[in-house]
Order: sequence, then structure tokens, then C-alpha cells
Amino acid sequence: MRTLLLALMIALSSSAQAAELKVMAAGSLKEAFTAMFADFSKQYGHTFAPVFGPSGGLRERLQKGEAFDVFASAALPHAQVLTDTGISGPSMLFTKNAMCVVAAADRALDTGSLVETMLKPDIKIATSTPVSDPSGDYTWEMFHKVDAMHAGAFETLSKKAHQLLGGPTTTMTIKELLAAIDQHQIDLLVYYCSGAQQIVRDSAKYKSISLPPELVVGPEYGLTVSRQAPAGAADFAMYLMSPQGQATLKSFGFIPVTLPAGP
Repeated sequence: MRTLLLALMIALSSSAQAAELKVMAAGSLKEAFTAMFADFSKQYGHTFAPVFGPSGGLRERLQKGEAFDVFASAALPHAQVLTDTGISGPSMLFTKNAMCVVAAADRALDTGSLVETMLKPDIKIATSTPVSDPSGDYTWEMFHKVDAMHAGAFETLSKKAHQLLGGPTTTMTIKELLAAIDQHQIDLLVYYCSGAQQIVRDSAKYKSISLPPELVVGPEYGLTVSRQAPAGAADFAMYLMSPQGQATLKSFGFIPVTLPAGP
């Protein structure tokens, strides 16, 4: 009998260690999470079935009953909705980001001239899609801050913005948007700084411009675990909050929230 119980415990333990975790995550996390999946799998034996996309759209799918283990959203409120409706456990802030503007490297543009440039009638701005994608929501928040400085600016900017990312019907990729910048079809791309930094690292044809302090908005990423998830899902959530996980996020341009203070 003891032998049978031991064998059962070993089998259950092996099954838990080998569990495949379905992680639904913001598209901006794809590169960082791909690296962390590989590291976590090496250390703990789990495999992953990731789904990346606009956080608002993912949250709607989960509210409709799609199975998942971990939800990592580019906006904490999307995760909190699942908590409040009993679909998942507590939600927590696990990293931050910032918004930047991507432009051709040879364009005469810096932080100081950004607002003036965006408001010019001939400047074409590409953004993500509000509601569906938090990047669009953060961009609209930034437009409202411009409006506080220049009356009527929100209407001007929101009307001229081309919502080309993150919507239910928008299909353009970053590669296609950069080609549009090359061909002068788009002048500016409002994008997460983590992604903008990667664009600049990959090609000297582009530059990333930081927002002036008065326009800064704070992308705050939320994390929650399904109430139906295996134990490994909570382990992965803890890994994301660990110094190792936070350091990896930082290396991909995110702003850590739990790294220990330096000496």
C-alpha cells in the first residue's frame, strides 16, 4: 500500500512538473516572455502554449470563457476585471513601460519639438487602437495631456491618428509600419518604449523620441492566474516577480517594480 501511494505521489509530481501552461499575454511582452519561457522550462520543466495579442481583446476572450492559466496584460485594470468577476485570483502590478515616438533617424525631431511637430497638419501619426489595445489608451491619455496645454489638441490629434495596430480589424505589423515610415506614408509612430528601443537597436534608420515630462503616461502591466490553473502557473507568476524575472524584463526595455535596492 505504501509503495502504491509513493508511486502515485511520484506520478502526480511528474505530471505537475510537465504541465503545459497557457499564457495569454500582451503583444509587447512577446520577446521578453519568449526568453523567460525558455529559462523557466529549463529550471522547472514546464512547457508553454502562449497566445500574444492586444490585452483588451484577450481579456474579452477570457471573459467569454476561453481557458487560460496566466494572463499578463499591458494594463492592470484588464487583469483586475478577471479578478473582480471571479475568473482569476488576485491581480498584481508586475512591470511598467513608457510611451515613445518612433521616427525616421534623419527627421529633425527631439523631445522639445515633439508636441509642435505632432500638431502640424501635414504630420501623419500611427497609433494603436484604444479600448482593444492599452497602447492606444495610453496614447489617447497622452493626447489629453497635450490638450491641457493646447486647447483643442485632443480633437486634432485623435482625428488625425491612424489606428493601425491592436484593433479587431487592423492587421498591420511593425515591419509594415516601418516600411510606411520609409515611404513617407506615416511620419510618427507612437509605441511602447520597450518596442521602440528594439526598433532602434535593429536598424539605424529610425530613432526613438521620449515624451516630455508633462506628457508622460505610465503603462502599468497586470498579472493574474486563473482559479483553474495548475500549480505551475503560480510558480511562473512568482518567477516573473523574482529578481531574475524582473532583470530579464529590464533587459528588454521594461521598468522593473521589484528589483532589490543596490548596495
